[in-house]
Amino acid sequence: MELKNIIEHFMMNYGLISIFIIVALEYANVPLPSEVVLPIAGMFAYKYNFGFVNVIVVSTLGGVIGSLLNYFLGFKFGKPLIDTIGEKYPKTKSIINSSYIWLKKHDKLSVILTRVIPYARTFVSIIAGSIKMNIFTFMMCSAIGIGIWNTSLISIGYVLGDNLKFVMSLVTKYSYIMVILLLIITIVYGFIKYRLKNKKICK
Repeated sequence: MELKNIIEHFMMNYGLISIFIIVALEYANVPLPSEVVLPIAGMFAYKYNFGFVNVIVVSTLGGVIGSLLNYFLGFKFGKPLIDTIGEKYPKTKSIINSSYIWLKKHDKLSVILTRVIPYARTFVSIIAGSIKMNIFTFMMCSAIGIGIWNTSLISIGYVLGDNLKFVMSLVTKYSYIMVILLLIITIVYGFIKYRLKNKKICK
């Protein structure tokens, strides 16, 4: 049975609670891609009256709870855990290391923006815990970033309804656009910060 069919089965039988659990598991680093899960959740909100806002709220709460599990792992085991993950999964090593460096410099903005990057959006919670980021700040920033990402994907599924194949192809393109936008925002943010710093020095 395909992953898509398994997800549909759970949503059909267990409703909103299944969305909460699936999204929480994904953000706890269980390999359940939100690019597949959330458009299906949006489609179910459209077809079976789950409620568009309900799906967004429940999925965002699930994401925050799943993220907290990783946050506490990072808080307890610190940088050695991040290094171990990087060694065990070489494909993610550069993303994790870049996220670690960036999060140490721009903690709040990093937690929000990395939620749209595959791998980074889940591992960032471990990194936030390892640098002992304030837990309430972490939860707030996570809720914002996860909420934006989830709303985007759920909206696609909700608007396009039954056209699941088209939804999946659109989401693939869309995720690349989100990454590009993130890079642009990062560059602009860095440039503005640099200019402001230089102005202070000149004064």
